[in-house]
Amino acid sequence: MTKINTIIFDAGGVLFYIREFRNDVIRRVLKSMGYHQELVEVAMRRGNTFDTRYFESHDAISSWEDERNWLEARSRAIADAVNANDVTLADKLKYLTFDTFQYQLYDETIEVLESLKRQYTLVVLSNATATLDWAFDYLDLRQYFDEVIISAYEHCEKPDSRLYHIALNKIGKAPSECVFIDDRIQNVEAAMALGILSYHLQRKQGMTLDDFEAFISNLDS
Repeated sequence: MTKINTIIFDAGGVLFYIREFRNDVIRRVLKSMGYHQELVEVAMRRGNTFDTRYFESHDAISSWEDERNWLEARSRAIADAVNANDVTLADKLKYLTFDTFQYQLYDETIEVLESLKRQYTLVVLSNATATLDWAFDYLDLRQYFDEVIISAYEHCEKPDSRLYHIALNKIGKAPSECVFIDDRIQNVEAAMALGILSYHLQRKQGMTLDDFEAFISNLDS
């Protein structure tokens, strides 16, 4: 049996989580500015409608430029729904809802990465865009990983088998050399179908990266 030498991590829900989601931030900010609940909800529906129409006429986000254009246009649509005369509101919503700064490490993340890095090659494979990619710099996590592979840049997402093959090719590893960890069962099952030993991290059931580290340790015993 080939010895496991590489760990492939999902990011959100495994290494870190988002403190407050974009729409929740928008609702909070608009309410704090004195806009009535009914008008705020009209604005949120405007944002949802905008998203549907935008992605009917635009390709999927695959770069920071794509994401920036979407965020700016979406923020403008929501701002205009509450006050078209406030020329700064769209910028305020864009920057206050910037996902990069909403990510928070789980308590055990750094300690577990420090431990695993001594023995394994660590890699990230995440369904994400630039704002999550940049969180690895904001949280000072990039130093632990040999590769951070982001789905938007590769034009496909987990559980599409193409993304797993892209990752394996980039890191030069065979499936039998890797273990994959993700919080979504469909992504875990897709990795297993390719012959990658996989671990389903269920944080809602109280599991943490400490449990995963124990699992890895048992492989070597």
